[in-house]
Order: sequence, then structure tokens, then C-alpha cells
Amino acid sequence: MASFYSLRVLSVERETSDSVVVSFDVPAELRDSFSFEAGQYLTLRTPIEGEEVRRSYSLCSAPHEGAWKVGIKKVPGGKFSTFASEVLEAGAEMDVMNPQGRFLLKEGSGLHHLGIAAGSGITPILSQIKQVLSEDPAASYSLFYSNKTAASTMFREELQDLKDRFLDRLRVFYLLTREPVDADLLSGRLDQDRCKRLIDTFCKGRTLDAAYLCGPESMIMNCKEALVEAGMPEGDVKFELFTSASAVKPQVQVVETLDTDTVMMQVVLDGVTTSVELEKDKNLLDAALDAGLDAPYSCLGGVCCTCRAKMVEGKATMNINYALEPGEVERGYVLSCQAHVDGSGPVVLDFDQQ
Repeated sequence: MASFYSLRVLSVERETSDSVVVSFDVPAELRDSFSFEAGQYLTLRTPIEGEEVRRSYSLCSAPHEGAWKVGIKKVPGGKFSTFASEVLEAGAEMDVMNPQGRFLLKEGSGLHHLGIAAGSGITPILSQIKQVLSEDPAASYSLFYSNKTAASTMFREELQDLKDRFLDRLRVFYLLTREPVDADLLSGRLDQDRCKRLIDTFCKGRTLDAAYLCGPESMIMNCKEALVEAGMPEGDVKFELFTSASAVKPQVQVVETLDTDTVMMQVVLDGVTTSVELEKDKNLLDAALDAGLDAPYSCLGGVCCTCRAKMVEGKATMNINYALEPGEVERGYVLSCQAHVDGSGPVVLDFDQQ
């Protein structure tokens, strides 16, 4: 079950002019709860200007390093990223949710992994690189990494150190969009055509066993199409969205019932069942939060899986789903931030069934 814990900030280190790496002190009694796999993220919660703000950031440290570090890149108008970059200091206390996420390495030894990242999308992929190359001496990893300029590239020095350490097992290809480079192929936006040409040029004759994409939605979808067209099974192409361009509040089509615009919903959370009045045009998560329940959530955009819950009774339709597998949906799981009830009930939503 996802829960918040108060952790002390060990350090806030400048990575680039607009990014920092925040490290947390996880005490011995919480280390089991905070065990993680490469590719997972932490959800951070803190009050900023009188408002509770929470954001999810991928761990850039690897499990074997015994550290909990996240990379945060400042974005224009970003309340949390600006706070982390300009205000947050070592010694501060912050609410941190135990690690979540399914952007995990494919199981198997001796695999050739391909990472495609843009900007701060490097954070979970850096963790993956360190884990798989340290644990599997037969594994290899190729990385296409796009940024605006060389100076804005996060973890460039650490990636170079890893290249020196793992020699021919790690290959890194840097793409720049706002700075000239010698090779035309490595200059410009990472669209579907460029991704296809990168694969043809740098991965020719090499088996690609799994691909991991992290960055803007358009880049991810374009590169996914290129990989599938190149013959990679769609199930071996994993992606992680920090935000979705589709994650705007859509017009909700209310399912009409004979007698009422509200239904009663039973919410199971931390072993306690609470009756909640659910308005038809409100998503299940909002209804639970409005009733005073501390239901888990993070992105509110159908991107992460923090608000996952099971519809024990009743049916619901999701506006957006980038996180749940088809089999989970068939078993009744929903992203409660995107789910709206169908019909008149009864409705039972269980956050404890994970």
C-alpha cells in the first residue's frame, strides 16, 4: 500500500543550471518499505505558499547504491520544480511516498537494452543502466539521449564515467536540438523518422531485446512506432510519461439513470470502509478526497499508477489510461483519477487490493 513518510533531505546538489539532484535520508527501520527497482519513482509532498503540492520524480540512483536520489529539472511555471531548485535545502523534512512504478527492466540475462530519453527523462534510465550493467556482466545498453544543448544535459559526467567503466557494454549517443553538432543525424528533434534512422545506423546487426522510452509524449509515441515498425514486439517497448498532453480535464459524458445524479460509493482504504456520495460528473478519486479520505494519488493525468484501485462492485470508464495493463483493466482495476461511474450502482472501490 502506498503511504507517505516524513524523510529528511540529505542534500540538494546542482546538476545543471536548471536542475538539481535531491537525496533523502531513509532510516534503517524504513529501508524495507523504501526498497525499489530501477525505473521506479518517488512521490514528494510539501506545502508551497499555503498549498499542498505533490509531484512524482524518478529515482536516478540504483538499488545497489543504498541511496535514494531523484533528479528534478526546473520547468517554467512549475511550482514544485521551482521550489526544489531555488528554495529546498539539506535538513528539510518532506513527505515522501514509498517507491512506485512499473517502468522496469525486462527480466533475462545477456540482453541488449535500448534507452531513449529526452531531458529529465534520463533519470529512470540512468538507474536502469547502473543496475543492469552492474548485476549482469553479459548485458549491454545503448542510449539515445536528446537535449537542447550540451550544457543542459543532465548526468553527462556520470554517463561518461559509466562508459569508461563498462567500455563496449554501454554506448551513448547524444542528440542536440538547439546547438550544432557534426553529425546531421544527431542534430534536431527526435521524431519517428530520426528514431528509425538512429536504429538503422547504430543498432544494425545488433539484437534489441527491450526498449525503454522516457520523455515528452510526442517523442515517446513516435519512437514507439519506429521500434514496432523495425520489428520489436510492442510488449518489449516500455515507456514512462512524466506528463501527458492528453491529460486535460475532458468533458465527461454522464451516464443517465432513472432517478438520481448521485450514487453511494463504498471506499475501502487502509482496512476501513467509508460511504461516499458520488456525483456522476466527478471522478472516483475526487469523490474520495472530497469526503476527507487520504486516498493515494500523484500525477492526476492517467500517467502514473499511484491512484490504482479495484472496482469490487459497479463499473467505471476511464478517460485516459497510460498505466494499467489490459489484463488489469479486465480484472476491474481503474485509475481512480480518470474513472467515472457507469450506471446507478452499487459501487465499491477498494484501494487496498494491490
